[in-house]
Amino acid sequence: MAARPVTWFASRDEAARRYLRVSGLAGLFAPDHPVVDAGLRREDGRWRLAMDPAAFAVGEPRLPALLAATDVPVLLARGELDPMVSDAQLKELGVPVATLPGLGHNAHVEDPAAVLALLDPYL
Repeated sequence: MAARPVTWFASRDEAARRYLRVSGLAGLFAPDHPVVDAGLRREDGRWRLAMDPAAFAVGEPRLPALLAATDVPVLLARGELDPMVSDAQLKELGVPVATLPGLGHNAHVEDPAAVLALLDPYL
């Protein structure tokens, strides 16, 4: 995916619909919502997603090493409906896991209060 060229769109609406789909925000925002602007770039009358495809070359995070290197409490959280990671996968990392019922991959957008509530025990 990192080697793919940037995809250009003839209209903002086309680019916005693609952005919403790839970011997991489809159904949460309309294509004309101002928040979508952050995910788009306009150049020479064409539209593209703001993210450069080369970002996919970063690779998989080494979470076990990152978690082992920290000396602060860690809580991993996911939305119950998140297709990208399961409870079992997070539990393998050996830290507490919270599952937010009824939420997806962008739980922080879907229900910011539920995500913020996870911090209460640490404050």
